[in-house]
Amino acid sequence: MTIYDIAKLAGVSASSVSRVVNGKPGVNRVTREKIQKLLQEHNYVPDTNARNLVMQSTKTIGILTDDIDTLHQVEGAHRVEYELMRNGYYCFSKYIGRGSDAVENGMMDMARHRVEGVVCMGDAFRDVEAVTQAVKRHLPETPVVMVHNTMTFSLPNIYSVGADEKEGIESCVDYLAQRGRRNLILVINKGRISGPLIRSSFEGAIKKGEPRLRGTVYTGIPDRVEEGEHLAYHLLREHPEVDGIICATDLIAIGLLNILKEKGVAVPQQIALIGEHNSAFCETCRPRLTSLDAMITMSSIMGARTLLDVLDGREPSHHVTLRMTIVERGTT
Repeated sequence: MTIYDIAKLAGVSASSVSRVVNGKPGVNRVTREKIQKLLQEHNYVPDTNARNLVMQSTKTIGILTDDIDTLHQVEGAHRVEYELMRNGYYCFSKYIGRGSDAVENGMMDMARHRVEGVVCMGDAFRDVEAVTQAVKRHLPETPVVMVHNTMTFSLPNIYSVGADEKEGIESCVDYLAQRGRRNLILVINKGRISGPLIRSSFEGAIKKGEPRLRGTVYTGIPDRVEEGEHLAYHLLREHPEVDGIICATDLIAIGLLNILKEKGVAVPQQIALIGEHNSAFCETCRPRLTSLDAMITMSSIMGARTLLDVLDGREPSHHVTLRMTIVERGTT
């Protein structure tokens, strides 16, 4: 059943049926009701592809990610997709990996698919120069939104929404220091592009703290529970004085917690422990894990809404920075 069939039954022009289908004015009330009744009776469904061709619109959004294994990354992508799809857009995701040409190939693929907008998630998109050049070459007029990313981009069609990790790590140091912890350790997971920022934030907070505050940094730890367990043995042997640990990922923190309990170390009485991301895993361990909330849900939703604003002709802020919060549980 086409609009021409409906028009013939209603005794009107196809353009009148089209106006009713698309909610346009120009059709009187009686005729509109007659057409609507026929549409319902014949279960008419508009041909979205045909409509989009006429309007030069694909209604398609591409989601680029460099990580399909990390829980918070997958959760963020789902939040973005849900928000866009409930506003009438189709989404498809592409895993780009982390090769030297990953960003370039990803943007090129988005251009081939004639997407109306792109949402980017992952550490690969913190490389400002690579992202800027790839967007300039392949998507110069397409809105591109970086989610979980606070980097500043010079192109007018690139937007970013993310949380302030520097302030977040500093708040963890202050939080532990205020509770009498003086010998702190920071653990940074392997491959973390924001690792240098996290480290400098931690070391800066230690220096600004009271004179007795001490800090040690461990980097390059794979983001797995078992790696946190291996690390725990080393820390207990090499740093018996430690009374506070900050992990840049919940999984490593949970591994540490497992061994601390096994060795009879009281948490949080002897060692306080903080993870990062506030993932669902924080509720599965005992005691439950205190974690720095990376605002994954909020930044994902705000990133999707930023893109929707641009597509609707509004001009949102190019850079939105959210404040990370510590979600207190049983390990502090």
